[in-house]
Amino acid sequence: MLKVQQISLTFGENLAVDRLDLSVGKGQICGLLGPNGAGKTTSIRVICGVLVPSSGSVEIDGANIATDPILAKQSLGYVPEGAPLPLELLPREYLSSVASIYGLTGNSKEQSIATWSERCEISDVLHKPIGTLSRGYRQRVALAAALLHHPKLLVLDEPSTGLDPVQRATFHALLRDVAEQAAILYSSHHLAEVEATCDEVVVINNGKLIATHSFAETEKPTSHTVEISPKAVADSIGAKNITPLENGWVRCIVNQAGEDIVELIQQHGGKVRVIQPVRETLESKYLDLIQGTNDIDLKVQE
Repeated sequence: MLKVQQISLTFGENLAVDRLDLSVGKGQICGLLGPNGAGKTTSIRVICGVLVPSSGSVEIDGANIATDPILAKQSLGYVPEGAPLPLELLPREYLSSVASIYGLTGNSKEQSIATWSERCEISDVLHKPIGTLSRGYRQRVALAAALLHHPKLLVLDEPSTGLDPVQRATFHALLRDVAEQAAILYSSHHLAEVEATCDEVVVINNGKLIATHSFAETEKPTSHTVEISPKAVADSIGAKNITPLENGWVRCIVNQAGEDIVELIQQHGGKVRVIQPVRETLESKYLDLIQGTNDIDLKVQE
């Protein structure tokens, strides 16, 4: 549904996006991660046709957004960071205007407004000026507007900002429903939310793609927390973070597949009573990746 090929964008001498490749298919929610200044929002603006890349191409449902922008944007729903909205309008007026832009008229227009107002939980504020609404309500008005025409690609830049925990849970459930018929690209700083909501993540830093990770992949943990006796065996097999316990037992980290650990310890004349996998979180992987690329950039600059 979304196909990004080698897009780059420069501002003067600053390379904001560097040969980025990205694809998101129907039924998929892809998280876009990176630190402040990594190029996430700039990349999203290029994808949505707000900015023109220096090189590369963006296709939405087969339509090139540079050469056929009207067709491409008919398949696009976009909620920018901060959800900028006309504060003087009522949500009902704003939704009606957006629906008309997308060619919705008559009963189909009214039905779409009613459906997405209810699903985004804004029905009770449709006749209150947008400028008087809380940040969370404005965010949901913007989301409803982006969904009126049933887009095939939904792009969200920090979409859960301003939502309380209950609203966030409802929002994530809504994304899952939308993803049944669309592709979703979701930029956020909330790693726990991304891990709970997305099927895969793309990590960028300094405008470059540095990693992708699919949550559908079943990864066998290669590190385990193990309790071993005696300590000398833990030392001999290269265990890390060794902590003394009672009666000569120790707790440590062993970087081996689970099925190999017992045999390894027995070969060294030891005993084992606990083996627990150490599962790396998205946060720990993300921090390792960002720190690693920052270290490389510092060395290059030196």
